[in-house]
Amino acid sequence: MGTSNWQNISYNIELIRRLDPGSILDVGVGFGRWGILFREFLEIWDNGRYNGKWQRVIDGVEIFPDYIKEYHKYFYNEIHLTNALEYLKETHKVYDLINFGDVIEHFSKEEGIELIDLALKKGKNVLINIPIGKHWAQSGTEENPYEEHKSIWYNNDFTKYRHHKIKTFYDLTLREFSVVLLSSEKISFTKKYGRYYRLKNILKHRLGLKKMIESFEQKRK
Repeated sequence: MGTSNWQNISYNIELIRRLDPGSILDVGVGFGRWGILFREFLEIWDNGRYNGKWQRVIDGVEIFPDYIKEYHKYFYNEIHLTNALEYLKETHKVYDLINFGDVIEHFSKEEGIELIDLALKKGKNVLINIPIGKHWAQSGTEENPYEEHKSIWYNNDFTKYRHHKIKTFYDLTLREFSVVLLSSEKISFTKKYGRYYRLKNILKHRLGLKKMIESFEQKRK
């Protein structure tokens, strides 16, 4: 299908902005949702960089060639048309972030675990969007047999990793799916917003103290 649920999009974008990766591997490109959104909110949102002279690397892996269209070439540096497991075994590249957008369940459980373990060696952080539980049976099609779901996953499959962050969402039919952030080291977020960013904005926009906070900020300059 090349696409997936939308309820988790804003949460993913907030994570990505806080991680602030300079290089990303998007595994399972499909329609291109994640690569496009990563470009938008890492490059265009802050800098208005519409000319395509990107400062960050976003590569992709896609096993089904028919998903890839001309527009993908604008947002991605490279797209590798191959099996993700084979790509991660063979590549010498190391990324700040490896993203799996509804991909792991298309592998057997054994292969999925191997895929995650490889990603943790080739990426500083690993972001996984995945259906949770047994209610997500899906067959492949004659056109695209890779759409088949081959394994069932639960949140406790990911809690065994020492450094993890998990948030669960529900689709329209109330099936669970989760966003999982893993790292081989302690997960650290950027300080790009400055200290007390959230607190200052609560005071400004929720409590009506905008003038007072701005006056304080001006005095500190």
